[in-house]
Amino acid sequence: MWCLPISAYEIGNNVYLNACGNNPEKYFDSPLNIENILVEAPNKIVKLEKSKYDRDFQTLATSKVKLDGDEFEISVSNFRDLTIKNNAGAVLEEREISGASSIYELKHKGKIVAWGVGWHKNCKEYYSGIDFTVLRIFVPIKKDNKVSIQQTVVSLNLSETYKATSNSDNLILAHGEDILGSSGAATYYYRGVQFFEIDNQNDLKPIVSFEELNKKIDIEKLNPGKIIITFAKYNEFQLLQKYTKENFDEIYNDLRNNYFWDFYFEWDDYPNVGPEFKKYLMEMEAHERLYEDIPPINDEEISNIKKNCFSKDNYKDITDLVRNCYYWYSSLVLEVPKQ
Repeated sequence: MWCLPISAYEIGNNVYLNACGNNPEKYFDSPLNIENILVEAPNKIVKLEKSKYDRDFQTLATSKVKLDGDEFEISVSNFRDLTIKNNAGAVLEEREISGASSIYELKHKGKIVAWGVGWHKNCKEYYSGIDFTVLRIFVPIKKDNKVSIQQTVVSLNLSETYKATSNSDNLILAHGEDILGSSGAATYYYRGVQFFEIDNQNDLKPIVSFEELNKKIDIEKLNPGKIIITFAKYNEFQLLQKYTKENFDEIYNDLRNNYFWDFYFEWDDYPNVGPEFKKYLMEMEAHERLYEDIPPINDEEISNIKKNCFSKDNYKDITDLVRNCYYWYSSLVLEVPKQ
């Protein structure tokens, strides 16, 4: 993947943005491709003249969805002007994109089923666990012999979830939700997960029940952190308790490497924390130590958590479980947006 100078381009060349920011100043010579599920369509250079958006050349990108005898075409000119038409040429959607974007084809089992326009605002330098901080998805729907374009705006988490959804009947994607930290002061941006289904013959809809989700995705193929977040989101306390006891070491390996710790805001007694770290926390509370000056949770403290967690066979509810097994990450689990 290379960035080329403007002088290197000619009419007919294809350029790509790779979802790198909402007003990128560089172009790439190969498309963004995430597991052949999201694939960037080429932006073909049509004129070597400044566009109305002050770019050095003008471009056109197109893509088609075929659906039960009908054909839908999306076009984006100059990375901004979007139009969707049916095969009769009727305009179904028209808008100016708020920033520069390619068309990102969304595929299921090799077939294009929807499109997206958007970007990662930090080019994955920050919030690298999310693929797009904003992606507007357009889904052609043919239902009861009527055609329409349904839309939703998401923060797309595909790289961390595709293994769990790849065998579903329809395309299932994940939106990265924010999880509020202590009193909203330590938010886990994009770390939650809301799954939704794209069905071209019905609707674009979130999956609201755990029973439905469990039938449509393989939850065990998510990372451990995402599994406990999902169980918490759907209030599946018994499954969370069982999974915690059976996979404690894997869960904490993921939590320590990929999530910062944060106590649930109602717990100012720092429940079950070992003496070394309780001292650090009390110093932080007394403004004698900064959050960032508390050392990483060490193996001794993890052993303390595990011993405490396994001291009871069963917990009465999710709060009781989290207080004894996840107190360092209690905001992550208890503040998940519930379904």
